[in-house]
Amino acid sequence: MLSAALLLAPAAAAVPADAGCTGGSPWLCTVAVAGHHAPAAAGAAPRAEAEPMCAEGGGADHCAMHFVTPRVATADVVQMARAGFALPAPRPHTSPARRTWVGLPTFLWVDAGAWRERRASVTVDGQTVTMTGRPVRVDWDLGEASLSCDGPGTPYRRGAVPSCAHTFGRAAARPYPVTATVRYAVAWTCTGACDAPGGTVGMLPARAGLRVAVGEIQTAAVQTGSGR
Repeated sequence: MLSAALLLAPAAAAVPADAGCTGGSPWLCTVAVAGHHAPAAAGAAPRAEAEPMCAEGGGADHCAMHFVTPRVATADVVQMARAGFALPAPRPHTSPARRTWVGLPTFLWVDAGAWRERRASVTVDGQTVTMTGRPVRVDWDLGEASLSCDGPGTPYRRGAVPSCAHTFGRAAARPYPVTATVRYAVAWTCTGACDAPGGTVGMLPARAGLRVAVGEIQTAAVQTGSGR
C-alpha cells in the first residue's frame, strides 16, 4: 500500500486558485501532476509527487505528498516475452537423401508436423503479452544456389510433384552444406493494464542444416556397326 503524508502549506505560500480546482469541488479532489501516469522502465525507483488539494469553495489551500511507483512499460514486457520466445529448429530433408546427382530434381522439405503457430506469454505488473509466430516460408541455402519456398515442401513419393525442389548444376568433391531456415511472422497482443494493445515484431528465423553430396553420372557413346 502506498504511504502518504499530509503537508500543510503556509498561508503565504498558498497554492494559487487556478491550480486546477473549481468551485464546489469536494474536499478530496486532486489535481493530476504532469507525467503522473507516464510509463517507466522496469525497476525504476518510486518518486514523490505533491498535488494541490481543493478547498470546498474552490482553489487549493494545502498539498498532499504521496509516493508513486512507476508502472512497467508495455514495451518492456514485450521485450521480456521476445527473450523467452523459442522457435524449434526444423528438420530438413532431401530426396535423394545425402547424395544426389547433377541434373536430377532434388526434393526439399521440412517436417510438416512442426509447421504450426507458436505462442508464448509473459505477465508483468498486470499486463499479459502474448507472442504469436506463424511460419510463412522456408529459405534454402544449397551451397551452389538459394531459393525460397512457401510452405514446408512435399515429401518424396513415387509420382509426386515437388512443391520445393532444386536441380544441382555441378558436382562437388565435398558435400554441399544445405541450410533450411523457417521464417516466422511474429506479432504480439497485450491485455490488462497495457499502454499499447499490440504490434508486430517482424520475421524471426529458425534454422537447421545437413550435408548433401552431389555426383555426376558419366555416360559414354558406343558406336555400333555391322562387320564382315
